[in-house]
Amino acid sequence: KWIGDFDCELAKEFFAAFSTRAQCNLHVLVHHGGNAHHMIECIFKAFARACDSATKIDPRLGGAVPSTKGTLNA
Repeated sequence: KWIGDFDCELAKEFFAAFSTRAQCNLHVLVHHGGNAHHMIECIFKAFARACDSATKIDPRLGGAVPSTKGTLNA
């Protein structure tokens, strides 16, 4: 499916490449929507907010980035 000149499959490819290169898991779910343009716009906006939140320095943590890396046990 296309939105103007944008192939909607490129959004999926972007997130797959990001996940691979960042070595992280991404879970993208769109629960409702009928307009591909608005759904993709919403996905990117939510992703940007999640990245901002995940990398924001929290003064309550002594200036550290919020992370569970190195603290979870299998």
